[in-house]
Amino acid sequence: MVETAKANGLNPYKYLEFILSRLPGSNLKTNPKVLELMMPWNELIQKTCKSE
Repeated sequence: MVETAKANGLNPYKYLEFILSRLPGSNLKTNPKVLELMMPWNELIQKTCKSE
């Protein structure tokens, strides 16, 4: 996950913090599209976790 974040120009710490703070409350069985929203190439992830 860290290497994928780096490869997508993200700050790995921010990325892990972002997804780990949101995934525990998600019900992936009923809404599997949540995982797509957590991918490092997602627009929101790019805006929020971009490496500076």
